[in-house]
Amino acid sequence: MSTQPSQHRSELITELTSEIGRSLATKTVLFHAALAAKLGLSATDLKCLDLLRDADPPLTASDLVDRTGLTAGAITGVIDRLERGGFVARVRDPDDRRRWELQPVAASRPAVLDLFAPLRAAIAELCSVYGDAELDLIGRFLTSLAAAMETEADRLRA
Repeated sequence: MSTQPSQHRSELITELTSEIGRSLATKTVLFHAALAAKLGLSATDLKCLDLLRDADPPLTASDLVDRTGLTAGAITGVIDRLERGGFVARVRDPDDRRRWELQPVAASRPAVLDLFAPLRAAIAELCSVYGDAELDLIGRFLTSLAAAMETEADRLRA
């Protein structure tokens, strides 16, 4: 029995790792840029807002520098735009008055979620044709893909 992947499998993997993957990545970046523009932000600002919303405990500007690989100056600009737009607030750390935490403003969340609503509906429609086992597989694949992307981004920043 051969341990070599079949020609069809090799072609599928090549397609996933090149044409489909590249196209999806490009469309994802362009979608986030368009959505961010509706909010008066850049795609980078929007993704930094995501990092801030997912963080527990709250992040500082230095934390964002570490997580994104952007310069301190670039992150200052991101934070200034997010604060001006009412998306985050700089709050003094109660335990260390020299430290400023970046806390998302809850009242701004519905505006962002509303812009994502049509895409969420489109994804739900796409999911409707798949069974539970297939959706589980897709979920595991996307979770693993996200982890691989994070690992590669860390490697590139090192």
